[in-house]
Amino acid sequence: METTVTLQPPFEYGIWVLVVFSILLVAGIAAVIFAIFKMRNRENVREVTSEDKAVYKKAGQITLYNAKRKYVLQTQRLIADYKAKKISKRDGYQKLSLIIRGFVFETTKIDVTKCTLRDLKELKLSKLDTLIEEYYVPEFGEDARSKNMNLEASCNRAMGVIKTWN
Repeated sequence: METTVTLQPPFEYGIWVLVVFSILLVAGIAAVIFAIFKMRNRENVREVTSEDKAVYKKAGQITLYNAKRKYVLQTQRLIADYKAKKISKRDGYQKLSLIIRGFVFETTKIDVTKCTLRDLKELKLSKLDTLIEEYYVPEFGEDARSKNMNLEASCNRAMGVIKTWN
């Protein structure tokens, strides 16, 4: 008895399988790169440790004194420019935010210049998050919402934080 067998052609992957595999591979690589960048950004924002404070104190009180003096003078100039109507309230609050962030960076070497309010709250730096939160509405909100805000009072609070920083 004779039987005949018909063989099927060998199984081949279609082009769509290669396309789907390529897309998944690219998405996976992108996710890994994103995770690496996210972790690097988290390393820049960290809590101040007692070791950091010890190094900071060893740097000397003269440096801290000079930084305090420099940033208090910048804040006083800002008040004078605002009173002379050289700058608007919004510009004043933006400059005040840069002044206080610059002071913190210079005295602690923690780069807070690009930190969001949430990042600043995680750092728990002496009253910095409270000041920056106060500046958010006049910096970024409509002018009507910041009508009741007083730039001079905000500058005085910032100078108080600068003068009592340790």
